[in-house]
Amino acid sequence: MPNYDLICANGHEHIDQWLKMGERPPCSECGALTETLWRPTGRGQVIGDECDVWVKHGICNDDGTPKRYTSKKDMREAAEKKGLVNHVEHIGSKGSDKNRHTVRWT
Repeated sequence: MPNYDLICANGHEHIDQWLKMGERPPCSECGALTETLWRPTGRGQVIGDECDVWVKHGICNDDGTPKRYTSKKDMREAAEKKGLVNHVEHIGSKGSDKNRHTVRWT
């Protein structure tokens, strides 16, 4: 079931309501009809910059020890400083172009 934010005609907001598609229950506070509350920005629309990884190669410490990064921006800047680029390659399974680790984001 999809998650909706609803608002009634009297302005009462009901956030994170799990409803069937197209279902719009009456307002629990006043009984008025509800409709989808569209916000210009909201949860799920922005991919955060935070991470928590230890890098062992490429952008590790100068002495070769692993370096901890908590920001993708910091990782990108460290790579640019060392003249490195992030290279991702799709490698299919034997005899196929499909890979069980590939996910379609649609």
